[in-house]
Formats: sequence, structure tokens, C-alpha cells
Amino acid sequence: MRFRPGARRGRLRLGIVVTASCVVIACAPAPDRSQLTVEYYRIHAPERERTLAECEQDPGSLGQQPECINAREAARQLGIGSLKSLPPMGLPATPNSPSGS
Repeated sequence: MRFRPGARRGRLRLGIVVTASCVVIACAPAPDRSQLTVEYYRIHAPERERTLAECEQDPGSLGQQPECINAREAARQLGIGSLKSLPPMGLPATPNSPSGS
């Protein structure tokens, strides 16, 4: 096949530019979701639930990601709150003396 003079170099340059562009785009860092703090997840319940569901689906690769940790911590804080604010458990009182004889 015959190309006109200079066309072969033009195609080669175009191929290099396209390849270099693909490499640069592929190596771009992922968006930083670690900006989503515990406080954010405490306020935004739907986002917290969605993130927790994603993290539970793939715990091997997502389990220790900052957004998973922050969402779990927010759920933990909202789930129990402070131990001081919990109502008494209503356990029976036990005598101070050891039992035995």
C-alpha cells in the first residue's frame, strides 16, 4: 500500500499521542473520598448506608478504606451513642459477699 510522503510519520505521531493520552488518563489518581468524615456520615444517613453496603459486599479490598472506616464509626456512634446515656440494664443486684457456703 502506498502512502503519500509524510503520512506514515503523521500516523505514527498520532498513535504516540493517543497512547500517551491513554496512559496519562489511566494513571490519574482516583477521586479522594476520604474527605467524607465521621461527622458527614452521621448527618447523611443514605450515603452512610450506601457506603456500608458497598464495604460489606467487598470487605477484602474496601474494608480498610477510610470511607468504610468512617461510615462504620458513624453507624457505631449513632447505634449506641455514649455508654453513659444508656438506660440501666435492670440486672438483679448481687450481694457483696462471695457465695459458696
